[in-house]
Amino acid sequence: MQAPTTILYLITSTNVGGTEKALLELIRHIDRKEFKVYVCSVKKPGTFAKALADKADGFFSLKLSEGGGVAAIGNFIPAVLRLIKLIRAVSPSILHCFLFRANIVGRIAGRIAHVPIIISSVRVIEAQRAKHLIDRLTAPLATHYLAVSQAARNHTITHAKISPSKIVTIYNGIKCNGEHTEKSAWRSTLSFSPSDVLLGLIGRFHKQKGHIVLLKALPFILAQAPHTHVLFCGEGKEEACLKVMAQDLGLEGHVHFVGLIENAYQLLSQIDIVVVPSLWEGMPNVVLEAMAAGRPVVASNIAGMDEVVVTGETGLLCKPDDPHALANAILELIRDPSLMKHMGRAGYELVRQRFQISTMVGQTVQYYRKLLGEEV
Repeated sequence: MQAPTTILYLITSTNVGGTEKALLELIRHIDRKEFKVYVCSVKKPGTFAKALADKADGFFSLKLSEGGGVAAIGNFIPAVLRLIKLIRAVSPSILHCFLFRANIVGRIAGRIAHVPIIISSVRVIEAQRAKHLIDRLTAPLATHYLAVSQAARNHTITHAKISPSKIVTIYNGIKCNGEHTEKSAWRSTLSFSPSDVLLGLIGRFHKQKGHIVLLKALPFILAQAPHTHVLFCGEGKEEACLKVMAQDLGLEGHVHFVGLIENAYQLLSQIDIVVVPSLWEGMPNVVLEAMAAGRPVVASNIAGMDEVVVTGETGLLCKPDDPHALANAILELIRDPSLMKHMGRAGYELVRQRFQISTMVGQTVQYYRKLLGEEV
């Protein structure tokens, strides 16, 4: 019997996020008779590390701090050296990297350690020019690329200057088995009434996710729908600033910071509208989670978003970084509860048909097999 092929997954962080969830589902469902799976975090283990460690054959960390800037540059070479040592210990046939810092560290260490297949996953369409330059300079070190959306693929071809034959698109997959439910007593535990309209923004507290845009939109929404509340679910260094901003805008009674929710469906099933006002993305996993829970989405019309949000059918897309446009889109749904239900059902059907976990895992495994066959 042939020994399993060893894969080392390298991910920038193990805090709770869409990429971390996607990786967990991949290693949960991949055939362990065919593949042996190790996971390594570039940064110190986060709150999602245990979940990944429990499903992997081994878990490691390069132990970099969360911060960037000068500290990250100073720790770069030690991280590369530690990763080279790990690669030589586990001897992976595939080094599959997720997120920017892991992609860069992995390319360099993987080449030095002679890993035959080095895959960079493009999960986010980065907005920073410095990252574009670093990506372009190190792009030849990656043997292959995987993009989470066609928009991410096109962006990478343009900015990293790679051949289109070097990168393929595999969309995220999500569990979709009818778990979406109607509003329940869970609302009353947070003192919400059945008539209150709950907006949910699920994501780390970072400029990218657009929390500030939603806060600025909320006064316009409340002027016409005073029973509206916003739930911010997540964590991050900008939480304190967002709380101050909510207070300054007089929104304390309408903005609620609920922390991390381990079971996303517990929260999503009670939200009326999931809001994704991101300034840049690749294809956020939370959109699929919302649709799998039967909830409509109001999102920024940024690259990659229209590949999953069918505006007018599964949700509404609006101009990014525009509080008035965001408020108008949300109010359109609040005024028409039947439209909200229609979009929720349509989103659920779209996810069920096109974005199942089994599809993501199957396509990824087929891609691994193809690359391994080329190496023989």
